Amino acid sequence: MEWQIVKIKQADGRSSAFVSIGRGQLDFNAEACKLVEDTGNFKFAQLLTAQENGKVVVAVKFLEEYEENCIIIRRKSADGKVIQGMTVRNKGTIEKIFGKNGVKQGMTRYPVTLVEKNILKIID
Repeated sequence: MEWQIVKIKQADGRSSAFVSIGRGQLDFNAEACKLVEDTGNFKFAQLLTAQENGKVVVAVKFLEEYEENCIIIRRKSADGKVIQGMTVRNKGTIEKIFGKNGVKQGMTRYPVTLVEKNILKIID
């Protein structure tokens, strides 16, 4: 019998910018943070909605200073060290925007794209 090595898909989740939505929060991965050139300077986020082709689209605006209707950004950490990634948590608001998908126990990944210097649009 000859054993074959199972090929591992290296790009899985590491090279694409995405947000995981669920449990009343939005978790942005390191690649999403790179798009907005995050260096740990963003402390707040605003959730934005717009109509595009008759459909509601959602974006997140990252801010260094507090403005009206902001949510505090929580930083991800591992072994006591801050790592790349940001969490925006506000269960009521996220449920209002994303419905049951926003508060279910599991997380659903959505790609994100940069639309302005500090704004990421969630692609549904």
